Amino acid sequence: MKKMLLAVSVFCIQYTQAQITVDFEDKTLPGSDTAWLGSDMSGGFISGGVFFENTYDSQWNYWASGFIYSNSTNVTTADYTNDYSAYAGSGANGSPNYAVNYGGSIDFGTEKVLSSIQITNTTYAALSMLNGDSFGKQFGSPNNAQGDPDGTNGEDWFRLLIIGKDAQSNVTDTVIFYLADYRFANNSDDYVVDSWETADLTSLGEVQFLEFGLESSDVGSFGINTPTYFALDNLKYGTASVNSLNLATQEIYPNPTNGNLTIKSEAGMVKIYSLTGELILEQTTNGSQQIDLSHANAGTYLVETSSSKGIARTRISKI
Repeated sequence: MKKMLLAVSVFCIQYTQAQITVDFEDKTLPGSDTAWLGSDMSGGFISGGVFFENTYDSQWNYWASGFIYSNSTNVTTADYTNDYSAYAGSGANGSPNYAVNYGGSIDFGTEKVLSSIQITNTTYAALSMLNGDSFGKQFGSPNNAQGDPDGTNGEDWFRLLIIGKDAQSNVTDTVIFYLADYRFANNSDDYVVDSWETADLTSLGEVQFLEFGLESSDVGSFGINTPTYFALDNLKYGTASVNSLNLATQEIYPNPTNGNLTIKSEAGMVKIYSLTGELILEQTTNGSQQIDLSHANAGTYLVETSSSKGIARTRISKI
């Protein structure tokens, strides 16, 4: 790789708490070159104490959005059947496991200070950009996938937006990482990322959620033509500063539940959301509340309690 354009932090956050590295090696896969796609309908997975959202379509049996974890080494299959492989051929530093993103968000549970994340292209996206396919153009070409001039003059790019949000879902900052860039005056400097590269996340400040967006110079009438996937590994974070710690507490049981829940928290409000963001229930609480979710479908839900001491969130499973 010749050059990398990254958004670089202009300041450092000082903290003394031990850092945690989410490397996905705590996840078990049934064999080599396989992936967990979410077919258990759990709505996501936890690795390194962090929740990664996942949506699986049980009707058509495919990974619809969010995160998966994989140990695939496939760097040659060039279509959507290989949407779970990192183009680097392994996890970061040669490790087996890594994650792949196709939309969705990361939830740290409470606000954390993020340090860095390692990122690379998926095989599907990289080969689309390098060679073109029936939807995406070959980067560097002045023509689109249909062979017509697209106005780019071959100055193509594909970039990732890493968006930090605090406990109230306010955006703290955005880090930009270029997964491909063909805008250099010297064409020999053009690149598609094929190795694990590190993005600095310290400029995001204290965040509870990470969201991601992908943008490309190759856009058609239905949106981005470049496959909107990327692979990630070694997400590093630490505890937020003492002065900004959320003092809200929350206790929920049983979890999993067949519908009857007890929620103990500070006096205030209780809200329950589906993973798609639909508000399922909202009511006040005096600190101990009985909730009936028997009407709700089986799946994963987010329980949010808010008070003058802050906001606390817990994911529960309805069986």
